[in-house]
Amino acid sequence: MPAVPGAATDIVIVGGGVIGASIAYHLTARGARDVLVLERDTLGSGSTSKNAGGIRQQFSTEINVRLSQLSVPRYERFAEEFGIDIQFQQVGYLFLITEEKDVAPFQRSLALWERLGVPARRVERDEIRAIFPELVVDDVIFGTFCRRDGHADPTSIINGFATRARAAGARFREHAEVTGVDVEGGRVTAVRARDERIPCGTVIDAAGAWAPKLAAMAGVDVPIRPLRRQIFVTDGAPGLDHPIPLTIEFASTLYMHRESGGILMGMADPSDAPAYRETLNWDFLAAVVERAIARLPLLERTSVRSGWAGLYEDTPDKHPILGPADAVEGFIVAAGFSGHGLMHAPAAGQLVAELVCGATPSLDISPLRLARFREGGAITEHNVI
Repeated sequence: MPAVPGAATDIVIVGGGVIGASIAYHLTARGARDVLVLERDTLGSGSTSKNAGGIRQQFSTEINVRLSQLSVPRYERFAEEFGIDIQFQQVGYLFLITEEKDVAPFQRSLALWERLGVPARRVERDEIRAIFPELVVDDVIFGTFCRRDGHADPTSIINGFATRARAAGARFREHAEVTGVDVEGGRVTAVRARDERIPCGTVIDAAGAWAPKLAAMAGVDVPIRPLRRQIFVTDGAPGLDHPIPLTIEFASTLYMHRESGGILMGMADPSDAPAYRETLNWDFLAAVVERAIARLPLLERTSVRSGWAGLYEDTPDKHPILGPADAVEGFIVAAGFSGHGLMHAPAAGQLVAELVCGATPSLDISPLRLARFREGGAITEHNVI
């Protein structure tokens, strides 16, 4: 059946998560008035609502650090800019280094952070105990800590971006799954949302883990894999009556922070193959709890009350793809954040909006170009969990 003609628009953003909402906001802030966001489910229902809310600057590559440096101040001033309290708790990120193979990479990171002005420092066992006395640290070689890092509420963040974007004229359509992208003469001409054809000149692929599927509709190959990540939350933590940093046992990928009176904890399952699988594997809980109790023994006195699973949008080098697809004019990719989309959403929205509006991006994003994978220009992020 032929598609029903829809109203033309200048810019279509596919994906109503935090990246798509940030791009919509930043486009309208630069004067774009014909912006349409299409979301196959409801806003924020994908990976945005299923992550741990972490926001950090402690990355191993300059480009990822720069993305954080653009984003963290925006989160610090979010209530002022958007009128919404995102509950940004700057309790710090504490990385625990327990294996020799990670010593040199983190030493290089410390040198990078010093050069770039990131307020992170090396911490020894005694200082770790002072920051988080309940942790077992006998096996820790050293840690790194940045007080300006922390965690925030993802739902409040996306609501802030979307509300302001709507107020400035952006349109958001939920339950509008994109089923096709029309390309004529090497450039985008329309998107198809179910039985509707929407003419447009620019398509921004902000579909997260589903970005490769959208890109394939335009004949573009985007190397992103969906990886399941699982989170569990405990009841109250008896005896833990002070703020704690978002703590990462780097070797195992175990992480934890306070959440609604309990402890939120997660860990990558090395047996999980790439797949669009968002069901929670309760059998994996035992492995998470074992590592968590070994690191924080007081968790023996509580129990797990809930959990959920979501998808990382994983690229081969653990960096996002930001910029145009060379083969198709008007098709722009803003995906592949490899678990860092929430923390880099302000920067991503600003940079993509600058690019679309013909301004020089505030940050050199050439290291994040799609073509880097075929050109041999990929750069690997070490500090990934």
